[in-house]
Amino acid sequence: MLIFPIQHLLDEQACYDWLVQTLHPDGLCCPNGHPLPEGQKPHDRHRAPVMDYRCHTCGAVYNLFTDTVFKGIRWPCRIVILMLKGFVEGTPSKHLAQELKVDRIQLMQWRHRVQALLQERLSPLGSAGSGDRGR
Repeated sequence: MLIFPIQHLLDEQACYDWLVQTLHPDGLCCPNGHPLPEGQKPHDRHRAPVMDYRCHTCGAVYNLFTDTVFKGIRWPCRIVILMLKGFVEGTPSKHLAQELKVDRIQLMQWRHRVQALLQERLSPLGSAGSGDRGR
């Protein structure tokens, strides 16, 4: 199977903007719900364009991935988007990991987190989760 280096073809800032719009449709805010003030300077810039911000109200430090299924992810935004695309398309983890040049075990852990969230949110049975399948 041919491996395409597509992660080099995406603009990191555009990917960040898409993730902000998708994960925070009402705008980025701190974990306690305080909105990010217009023009606030980042607290830390070590992973641009993913910036860490400190809330002026409560002092919490947060970023794009805080309080989402991606809390703790350290991959660039373009890799996160391509990972999601691969999950949706059903690309096998081994192939996707090779294509994105990431660790297969970590990729599988992220796949399981995303699948669990989708199952919880989209299951017609809600979050019963008692193991009573079909009863």
